[in-house]
Amino acid sequence: MQEKIERLKKKGVVLTIQRLAVWEFLDNTQLHPTVEEIYTNLKEKYPSISQATIYSTLELLKKEGEIQKLSIRKDKVCFDPNPKMHHHFFCQRCEKVFDIPIECPVSKQGEVDGHKVEEVQAYLYGVCADCRK
Repeated sequence: MQEKIERLKKKGVVLTIQRLAVWEFLDNTQLHPTVEEIYTNLKEKYPSISQATIYSTLELLKKEGEIQKLSIRKDKVCFDPNPKMHHHFFCQRCEKVFDIPIECPVSKQGEVDGHKVEEVQAYLYGVCADCRK
């Protein structure tokens, strides 16, 4: 976590208590939370935090290349604390989002037909292993 904080400071990002709380929450989760989920988890400890603050913090972290913003859900945007290119699976039953370790040939090449690839988002939809049991 300290390394990430130093990286943001070097970029000139002002790290308020609320921004650090959002960043720490993301750093300690394997989930792909929505703004509402982050707010629900932080509001008791940080009563002055707002959903707008959380959203602007997430947008800042995405702009700085520290997280990913996912449109995998039809109704809400999710955020992934892992900024590296990888695919995601959405369970249509329990609505959880999972990282999928599939090698993407496009992301390895970094270029397609002369176009520079900066981001790849592949979404897989179905029923997760837990829900299939």
